[in-house]
Amino acid sequence: MKLLRTTADILRSDRRALTLLLVLIFGALLLGMGTGMLFPGLELPTLVAGGVSDDLVNTMITNPWFFGTTILLINVFVAAVGGIVLPSLVVPFLGIPVIALYMFNVGVSIAPTDPTTATVLIPHSVTLVIELTGYAVVMFGVLQLGRGWIRPAYLGVDTRRRAYVVGLRRLACLALPAIVILVIGAYYEAFSVVYLLPRLLVG
Repeated sequence: MKLLRTTADILRSDRRALTLLLVLIFGALLLGMGTGMLFPGLELPTLVAGGVSDDLVNTMITNPWFFGTTILLINVFVAAVGGIVLPSLVVPFLGIPVIALYMFNVGVSIAPTDPTTATVLIPHSVTLVIELTGYAVVMFGVLQLGRGWIRPAYLGVDTRRRAYVVGLRRLACLALPAIVILVIGAYYEAFSVVYLLPRLLVG
């Protein structure tokens, strides 16, 4: 309960910044989708590259639990940790533009340029709302870390070293709700792709 209260207090500490981060990440996605609709066939690099074997694809589309776990691992370790947290541990705030660019690229790739992609976007839009909210929570954590690093008084301390430690603690507290949100998003996406999407495409 104490951890939950602490996490809630952190999120309430700067509601304006949290709102701006939500606007930024959703705006990047929508801008990417708009770009993709204007330039169909445009392909941009993402944080995840490389092919996937046919056997693995078949396993994922027939086993939603395995599929969801795969999505979760990518969302947590590639996007949240690799794309947001790690860059921001080296350069303050760096993970924020990195994940915004990533979501712009995602928007380009999922732009509804034909009836099939438009249908796919119906259930996937819920996934995007959930997952981007999770990313925004992580972004808020690195924002707290970066602002404290630059101006220690923001976190109520007098040295950058102490501010860095306090910022890391706040980021760790925010990791719990972020992971919970990403778990929900990953398994919703998996089950919607396996069970809901085929019915929409056939119908």
